[in-house]
Amino acid sequence: MKLVPIQQVAGHIKAGAPLPFGVRDAEGKLLLAKGQPVPNEQMREALLNRGVFVDMEELRDPSRRGSDEGTGGEDFFARWEALQTRLSVLLRAPQEPLFLPRVKECAALLIAWAERFPDQLLFVVIQHDHSRHEVYGLAHLLHTAAVAALLARRLAWAPERQKSLVGAALTMNLSIIDLQGRLASRGGKLAPPQRAAIDRHPDEAVAWLRNAGLEDAEWLAAVAQHHEQPGGGGYPQGLTEPDETAQLLRLVDIFLAKLASRGGRAGLPAPQAAKSLYTGSNGHPFAALLVKEVGMFPPGTLVKLASGETAVAVRRGTSGNTPIVSAVMNRHGDALGSPVRRDTAVAEYAITGLVAAQVLRVKLSPHQLYDRRYEA
Repeated sequence: MKLVPIQQVAGHIKAGAPLPFGVRDAEGKLLLAKGQPVPNEQMREALLNRGVFVDMEELRDPSRRGSDEGTGGEDFFARWEALQTRLSVLLRAPQEPLFLPRVKECAALLIAWAERFPDQLLFVVIQHDHSRHEVYGLAHLLHTAAVAALLARRLAWAPERQKSLVGAALTMNLSIIDLQGRLASRGGKLAPPQRAAIDRHPDEAVAWLRNAGLEDAEWLAAVAQHHEQPGGGGYPQGLTEPDETAQLLRLVDIFLAKLASRGGRAGLPAPQAAKSLYTGSNGHPFAALLVKEVGMFPPGTLVKLASGETAVAVRRGTSGNTPIVSAVMNRHGDALGSPVRRDTAVAEYAITGLVAAQVLRVKLSPHQLYDRRYEA
């Protein structure tokens, strides 16, 4: 029996569906049997917050062991949902004794995923539902950490430095997580207390991390300086030569903020956000690196093809503007029965433009899009 916290398998628990496994206490004693109904979302959330466990052996189907051998994506998407749930609790409790080691565990997980599932990682970031403004603060930290992990890998930074960067991304906004959600929903001009809270949040986050026992100088510097700008003009110290790790974090932060809709303002499509970041940073090398790493049409981007089909990018291609996509609607706007892979480097399937999410007549299934049966 291998017990894991139920939060780690949250993606397998669906409101309105039976439990796919038994729920146990820390000793392995069965509390709820497999098949028990989860009638609604409130019950699901209550279950995830009870501090109970699941036997991982119950999730292992010998015919699909390690779903990476089957779909290549199903295992990742379930884990991603579980990580979101875990962080929603963890990042709001920096005073807890195990806060720091658990944040480090999450950072290590994201670094491993950047190596193993880079396209899926970008897909979930680009496809995030930004209309859920209340979770903006938490989602933004997770997305920043995910993209930062991809860039640190591309830079071939030492493992400890990668952990410092990704840890900083997860914790840079500790004191304003819920404030960011409220501001994303409402928008408008900041009230003086809100402005003050934002101005001091880098220093507050550093103080909370030190109280939690963090002694990693690079992590602390990245958090303290993630709003500083080369040449000055940033905050809270107005530094002219901020730390390199902090600069990478700042540019990822800006890029992802551009993607998000907030306070009635629509987010930018990924190609426009990337271009805006590059020009706004005066061609900063880290901005150029980000554009190259994610591509002009990163996984999750909806596009129109020369064939007339509507497709979603699923993998980065041989160049930044020729991703591998999955067609999901034909030229007449009808949903296809199954996604069909297209290489946009081929003239017949070249990208001719972007497609708004509102145009889509089919619900995207990440598991199906990354199922290897549709790779060909």
